[in-house]
Amino acid sequence: MAFLDNTGTIVLDAILTDLGRKKMATGDFKVTKFSLGDDEIDYNLFIREEVYADYLADNSHVMDRAIMSQSCFEALENNSAVINYGLTDFDRNDLLYLPVLKINYSGSAGYDPEELVEDPGLPQEQKDFARPYENFFYLSVNDETTSKLKTAFGSTGYIIENNNVSNTKIVIESGINNSSVSSTSESRDAFIMQTGLLDMYYNVYVDSRFFSRILGPSNEAVFKNKSDGSLSANFAPLQYYVRTSLPTVVDKFDVYVIRGVLNNIFQRPQALPAERISAVRGPRGSAVALGLNVINELGGSSTSTRNEKYSIFGKTDQTLFGGSNKYDYIDSTIYVKGTTSGARIEIPLRVIRYAGT
Repeated sequence: MAFLDNTGTIVLDAILTDLGRKKMATGDFKVTKFSLGDDEIDYNLFIREEVYADYLADNSHVMDRAIMSQSCFEALENNSAVINYGLTDFDRNDLLYLPVLKINYSGSAGYDPEELVEDPGLPQEQKDFARPYENFFYLSVNDETTSKLKTAFGSTGYIIENNNVSNTKIVIESGINNSSVSSTSESRDAFIMQTGLLDMYYNVYVDSRFFSRILGPSNEAVFKNKSDGSLSANFAPLQYYVRTSLPTVVDKFDVYVIRGVLNNIFQRPQALPAERISAVRGPRGSAVALGLNVINELGGSSTSTRNEKYSIFGKTDQTLFGGSNKYDYIDSTIYVKGTTSGARIEIPLRVIRYAGT
């Protein structure tokens, strides 16, 4: 369905799906619930009051003009053609905060947490964005490529190794990203546990043209801070998960349901601030670690024949980091969604292969 604004009168333009038409034909059609979405709205167009305070003092009516003038999607028959990211609805009316998902760069992709906290004066936000070579995690398809990337980067940071069950991963945290709420176990109980917002399972969406399996935490995984405030994280060995039949929001993508672990990073007395090792600035619910396995055709060494997918979906023979080394790569995105809170995050990923000199 879609709402159409027809010269001041709100009109509900309802186009039934195949299932809806079947129900209508049998006389069983009845609306029992509905969902809302705003996929077509770009909220960056909203004029921010704190930025344009002087201008808006005399023109407050224009703050939402750009958004209100956008065109809305028409109703289409396809179930997922209009609403890919529906608005989240909660039965409770006493929720003060909702969880978000954030990448934890302290535990991701082989970074040594001690390297990130050695400068106590450096804000975590700066460390989060101190990422080499654009804003990608690099998924190395073979050992030859991994060796070349380590030389180019000078570290293992942001290198994900294909089919690696122990050393490299992407770590995601779920929690309330608000520094005004203390990051204690009591706050987690009050704002996450008791409100039913704990994400212990995550839907992970990856492109089936490039990835064959997803790896996730084992049942013995641990993610916490020690009494001195340092990080204690052990997701290994990562376990292989199989794709599910859940509907996907993106064509050609597979869906995996990955189990997370309790995020036991709390602010402890006489310890370093928990924010030094956590991306969440408030109570934390859970965490999940992801590894990836590319399809076999993409993993060939530089002496093997290049798979045509690098030419179709990516670029070939690129000197990305200076020097004479050439690489083939494909850019993709991983979508992760907390199954309870509905919080989402998109992770840019570059599948990369050393192609020679």
